Amino acid sequence: MQGKILTLDVGNTTVDVCLWEGNELIKRDKIPHGKVSSLTGSYEKVLCVSVKPSLRGLLTQTFGEIRFLTLEDIPIGIDYRTKESLGIDRVINAFGVREIYSDSAVVVSCGTAVVVDLLEKGVFKGGFITAGVSLKLKALSQSTEGIPLLKPKSLEVNYGRTTEEAVLGGVIGEVKALIERCKKVWNLEETIITGGEGKLFEDLGIYDELLTHRAMLKLI
Repeated sequence: MQGKILTLDVGNTTVDVCLWEGNELIKRDKIPHGKVSSLTGSYEKVLCVSVKPSLRGLLTQTFGEIRFLTLEDIPIGIDYRTKESLGIDRVINAFGVREIYSDSAVVVSCGTAVVVDLLEKGVFKGGFITAGVSLKLKALSQSTEGIPLLKPKSLEVNYGRTTEEAVLGGVIGEVKALIERCKKVWNLEETIITGGEGKLFEDLGIYDELLTHRAMLKLI
């Protein structure tokens, strides 16, 4: 693989951008959706995983030639009943885990949503989706008068003795409990975590913030 490759992970709130030369990461950035047009340049390939269909027009206008990856592009078995509504981000992450780490693992993505999926013997089996940490904190603050808007951070407490400890301990603990439950039920210790807020949970497994991008490179 030669030349400059641009990989785009289009999430619900931002676009995670990586520029590669071969397998070497040259530059990484996270930008708002509206700043996509600032990424014009000369690239050998532009690959995109997107959960934001409404941004497709702007991306096409910006890059001209851009490859929007679909489920059919990803060589992995999928055992899921409603493929028509299955997010490609979930499948590309499972593919990346299979190619880089293990064919059986708990795959966790932490962004606007927290997704906990099962990869079993190289097959994507599905999993669970809940609101992400920042989204939960925002909802609590907006829906109550006594809870301020708190920033996400890792917190280990047996019980909260301040409002911050009580809220963060509840939200973080809720996500950790889901991950731990899945590990136990699925009988898997291998846990790969990615996403912008994945670092909050790196004590539960391996944190790979570039998993989605590295998975895209594996398809070339």
